[in-house]
Amino acid sequence: MLKQLLILAVLLSIKVGFSQDIHFIKSYGNTGYDYGRDIKQTPDTGYIATGSSSSFGSANADAFLLKVDSLGNFKWSYNYGGPDSDWGTSVIVTNDSSYAIGGYTNSFGAGGFDFYLVRADENGVPLWEKTYGGSNWDKGDALVQVAADSGFVIVGETYSYGAGGKDMYIVRTDKNGDTLWTKTYGGVNDDWATGVLIDGDSIAVCGGTESYGAGMADGILLKMDMDGNIGWVKIKGQEMEDYFTAIEKFSASYYLSGSRDYNNGIYLADFWIYRIAANGTLEQVDTSISNASHEVEIAHDLTVAQLGNIYFAGQTKSFGYSTIDLLPDAFVGKLLTTYFTAYDYRQNFGEAGTDIAWGIDKCYDEGTVTIGDLAYGSTGGNNMFILKLNKTANFPADSPDYDIFSGINNDITTSVVELSANLKLKIYPNPVSEYLTVEGAETVQSLQIYDISGKCVQQEYDVTNSFYVGNLPAGFYVIKLQVDGEQVSFRMIKH
Repeated sequence: MLKQLLILAVLLSIKVGFSQDIHFIKSYGNTGYDYGRDIKQTPDTGYIATGSSSSFGSANADAFLLKVDSLGNFKWSYNYGGPDSDWGTSVIVTNDSSYAIGGYTNSFGAGGFDFYLVRADENGVPLWEKTYGGSNWDKGDALVQVAADSGFVIVGETYSYGAGGKDMYIVRTDKNGDTLWTKTYGGVNDDWATGVLIDGDSIAVCGGTESYGAGMADGILLKMDMDGNIGWVKIKGQEMEDYFTAIEKFSASYYLSGSRDYNNGIYLADFWIYRIAANGTLEQVDTSISNASHEVEIAHDLTVAQLGNIYFAGQTKSFGYSTIDLLPDAFVGKLLTTYFTAYDYRQNFGEAGTDIAWGIDKCYDEGTVTIGDLAYGSTGGNNMFILKLNKTANFPADSPDYDIFSGINNDITTSVVELSANLKLKIYPNPVSEYLTVEGAETVQSLQIYDISGKCVQQEYDVTNSFYVGNLPAGFYVIKLQVDGEQVSFRMIKH
């Protein structure tokens, strides 16, 4: 199920040059299709990202964790999944400063796609993985940890259960990923969940509904207790396609991003920002942002900074290179808390092809970090990008667009593990049948091999640089080495 791979990093150049607004912007990928979906800052001021990639050597795409430092420099990556398609759509830094990713898989589970939850340590080494769902398609979109018991809530959509079409699907687990309960919400048409947060002893979930409301689709926000009992439901929208994509709490309010269609059935949507009191009793802000656009705008994610200013990331076809090739550009916007109908900041990032920003989060220095996809600038099909903006970022609405083009590919191969600035190991072959070789080390003081359940199945001391694993059953293992005074862990596939 689990394999190791390091990932190619590509520095993006910006035609107009770096300014005080941009801390860094880099892309990451290899010869396949590499997609970034979510990112969080880590306690060491670096960043952890997730998505899906076909560059990892499996037949289709794998979910992954990518760790970079505060300047976007590659530290490590791990991929998770099996022979089919696996996606990480949400990443969190857990309460012990390790990681969890939520998403979906059709490599494992009950059938079709299933919700996919992976728990990993601070180095990306998997601790456990779980699936949830039925015989049809079930796709997880957002993940949150419950502080009170270290469990998780993962939300998305299900075709396996519910009232009809696809329904909102909400799964509550304990700290080991074991199911506590599952709930669906929806009617005879399509309903889906895209965002979740924990608010004290309540769970708030947002998404879209075609079963209820005023139009073809509407944004939906529901609040439930920790046992899954629904307290209240709010449905917001007009006569056409409206839906929420993400939710965040700031002060006593919920902030939601999304997309709203005011264009009489022709899908020409605007960015949508919505704010409501956390108790559901007071609608505070309901605004769409077009800036006189006549094309598709979607805010895929948002975050709220210290003063209540709203930053959102998504896609546009109204600005930048998208007005030339008619394909989306990645977009970052900012609204001041004192007004919600005009830009304080807007900037698109992209050039030829489809470029989309999927996730945004605030940083310790009050800047923001954004993740997305670039259709060009890779040796294969897609690269993911990470963009760090400083707190001072201030591009007015009439500022020039930032056109990005690919730089030089700096290949980081699948066989190199960096232990320190002066020590690199080459470990091969992987997958392995009999002998695994370690190059680049003077001595290997010890090794332990653990199976997927965490049991140590082989242990050796003062070993040579080649060791025999032919007695192990076929499967997936974690190997821990003590090499030249440093420790390293990596995954091994045994044929």
